[in-house]
Amino acid sequence: MSFLSDTIYTFNLKHMLIYYRPYTDPFLNIAAEDYYVKHAISDMCMIWINEPSVIIGKHQNAYAEINYPFVREKKIPVIRRISGGGAVYHDTGNVNFSFIGKTTKPIQVDFGKFTSIIVNFMQNLGIVVNVGKRNSLFIGDQKFSGHAEHLFHDKVLHHGTILINSDLLTLQNSITPLKEYKGKALASVRSEVINIAPHLPYGIDIQLFVENFIKWLLDFFPGSQIYNPGKNEQHDIKMLSETKYKTWEWNFGYSPAYTFQVHIQAVAGIIEANIKVENGMFASVEVTSESTNSILHKLLISMTGILHKEEEIHKFVENNLKSLELAGVNTVLFKEEFFR
Repeated sequence: MSFLSDTIYTFNLKHMLIYYRPYTDPFLNIAAEDYYVKHAISDMCMIWINEPSVIIGKHQNAYAEINYPFVREKKIPVIRRISGGGAVYHDTGNVNFSFIGKTTKPIQVDFGKFTSIIVNFMQNLGIVVNVGKRNSLFIGDQKFSGHAEHLFHDKVLHHGTILINSDLLTLQNSITPLKEYKGKALASVRSEVINIAPHLPYGIDIQLFVENFIKWLLDFFPGSQIYNPGKNEQHDIKMLSETKYKTWEWNFGYSPAYTFQVHIQAVAGIIEANIKVENGMFASVEVTSESTNSILHKLLISMTGILHKEEEIHKFVENNLKSLELAGVNTVLFKEEFFR
């Protein structure tokens, strides 16, 4: 069934814009989706590739979705998008697409009308695709394309990924958390993933894949055309990137409330504490284990009110260095315990 005949999503085929963004900055590209779903006056398909980054869903706990020490060491940014769904890893071996169009039923979503476009294209390349229960695309039982949606007034943003030749080891390491977090945040559903490069016709690399995809879209949407953005758009997207998508407050602080445990090693033994985080801040710290280490006990309680942010924990340690040393605490391990 062709999505073009559907009455829920009404694409204007004569004004369908195909926009390939040549920029690989993930902050700019995620900001561009936000910008165009709010400001585009014509229906659009945006195609883009990101440098290594982890992109989490709007309603997720960032720390619960990532291996924080790993992404920090590799300098992989973590960015929250405006749509729901789970965490994904992007790199230059992954192609991203974003469909933006009018919807006549703003409270209703229908993934199938968009996933069918990608399925049709993959079939055009000779690849047999299975659609999963959560609207992801599979070759056999291995996932290569995840999808998510966001509704804004009378517009829908439907976007997804296509793994061509991504670094699957880095992908796995980036989105495998080390610490357990409890709360109402949406948790990612993990699937075994696969690159489609071995299944593509001989000679098709990622750039040729993008070129073929663009040509196919131009044929699939008769009357569509290539879009070239103006300077004002680029300026506004950059500003949105700087003021929203590069901020800790959006990427981490926006997480729904959650709790987690810490186990602090001291000379006298281990002290355990439960920490509740709201709006990125330690709302409460409750020491749950018996201990005669009153100094450490008081220090942990005094952390109430600070942000669950690496710089804040480091600052706390610096400000309480002597007390932590008196309590027999290894300050390096203390700082790490809040993120691993």
